[in-house]
Amino acid sequence: MRFFSTMMASALGSLIALGLLIFIGVLITTAFIASTISFSSVQAPIASESVLTLRLTGPIEEHGTSDPTYELFDLPQPQSLTQITGALENAASDDRIKAVWLKPQGVITGWPTLVKIRQSLLEFKESGKPVIASSSGDLAMRESDYFLATAADSVYAPPGAFFEFNGLSLSVLFYKGLLDKLNIEPTVLRVGSYKGAVEPYTREELSRENREQLEAILENWSQLLASTTAKARSMSEENIINLMQTGTLLTTEDALEADLLDGLLSEEGVRTHLQKWLGMDKSPRTTSLSSYASSSSSGSSSHDDAIGVMIASGTIVSGSSSNRDGFLGATTFEKSMKSLREDDDVKAVVLRIDSPGGSATASEAMWQAVKNTSTEKPVVVSMGDMAASGGYWLATAGDSILASPHTLTGSIGVFGMHLSLGKMMENKLGITYDHVSTSDYADMFSGMRPLRDSERALFERSLGQIYTKFLERVAESRDMTVDAVDAIGQGRIWTGEAALNSGLVDQLGDLDDAIEIAAEMAGLEKDEYRIRRLPRPRTLMDRYLDLFMIGIRSVFESPIEAQLRTEARLLEEAVRLHATPIARFPLDFVDYD
Repeated sequence: MRFFSTMMASALGSLIALGLLIFIGVLITTAFIASTISFSSVQAPIASESVLTLRLTGPIEEHGTSDPTYELFDLPQPQSLTQITGALENAASDDRIKAVWLKPQGVITGWPTLVKIRQSLLEFKESGKPVIASSSGDLAMRESDYFLATAADSVYAPPGAFFEFNGLSLSVLFYKGLLDKLNIEPTVLRVGSYKGAVEPYTREELSRENREQLEAILENWSQLLASTTAKARSMSEENIINLMQTGTLLTTEDALEADLLDGLLSEEGVRTHLQKWLGMDKSPRTTSLSSYASSSSSGSSSHDDAIGVMIASGTIVSGSSSNRDGFLGATTFEKSMKSLREDDDVKAVVLRIDSPGGSATASEAMWQAVKNTSTEKPVVVSMGDMAASGGYWLATAGDSILASPHTLTGSIGVFGMHLSLGKMMENKLGITYDHVSTSDYADMFSGMRPLRDSERALFERSLGQIYTKFLERVAESRDMTVDAVDAIGQGRIWTGEAALNSGLVDQLGDLDDAIEIAAEMAGLEKDEYRIRRLPRPRTLMDRYLDLFMIGIRSVFESPIEAQLRTEARLLEEAVRLHATPIARFPLDFVDYD
């Protein structure tokens, strides 16, 4: 029997080794192909009279690089805001590019990012070149897709497709019922009447305060969509709002009748129309965003002076960052900030924040890293789609704070959660718990029993101290009293426009505005500096390794294990929060537009 098991182990080890060799070979081959494609894309110029095609779908990252290898393997190309806006800026003055063909399909990003992309499309049109927008598939467009499309000269969609223009909604998932069924007893404490991040674990519906702030956010976004659409289509805002509220738009035929579309055309029909528009004898050649970005890349700047752009994106945690999990690690952040601080060529730093917050302890550590930098060189904060709770805590270390009118920010508050798993272990698994200790409080955070009243009071006191620290950070940064900050804090979420009125930000603007301000503070002339961005964008190899690990797990994981892992995600997130002070936006906030 031992011989058989040893033989099986050896065979399995050989198979794994063979798999690893094959995988390494694939990586080497892919890297070679990627370098060949990248080289050839730089050498092969874009054809004259080309049309730049922006096929925008799925998530849009803050910053990334172009990699034509994705097209070779028919993989979805990662999209980044800097790549899109940079390509449009270059294309406006590029004689080879005659038009832009926008194809938004299921874009997933925040409204500030949508606004920036749309503004870049409008700036491209100032060159006198047209922008055509179209869609394909059964679901022609959602509200976010159509918002981008309104920047085009003409908008088309295929006949018989769905057209979603029925208003915006925000949804929060609640887990109290599940925790009850699992016999998990949560004790959740919060400082701030609006701290909605705790509600998924304690309630089955939105509280009045949370509903109030979410409705205010929706109103801001809905007003943006209505006013933008009305102006683009030469209609009244009342008409647009009525279209969204009555639910009369379900198909592209409905949208055409409502004058939201300029025609019902297939993709080939749009291509033919574009050919006639541009006065060409044959169908125009198209170039993708990744190919154009690669070919038009100007390489490194020759300027010695630089503006450092530090991108802080993801949920704030202690330790290292994890792009795959969406975690912004304090240790990783501190190293990057130190690198910018100690680089003599970097004359100023722009901190770009797109984070819902997270660990209060990690937020404070990151705050200190930014503060250390601001004592040596200017630091300007630029808020992206979200800079809430711990993300706003981090922002207060800068010299100046800019936000988009539609950024989600504020949420100045703290909460903590204690989970008691004792009943679940006993009732569901038959496992009981006993202990010995040197004090009555020694097993307070063991997670095996509920908190006693005295322990709850200790936990509340510690959270109160952290909230006070948060208020002091904001008060010092905004030149306000602690009481004044507390009045607009309480965990409430604000849009950037409302935050400006409340004194939480200095002015409205985007990343480009923040870079210009940082350059002025550093005494640098326009176009006389380069940009140094950290962290470096993920490469194809990084993403390929992620896919490989997922594939390995799927091979060795049984269906039952996969199901249990899926159901354990909630518990994993809850355990992460156990006995930890948290400064975070609502955990399961979903934007269904």
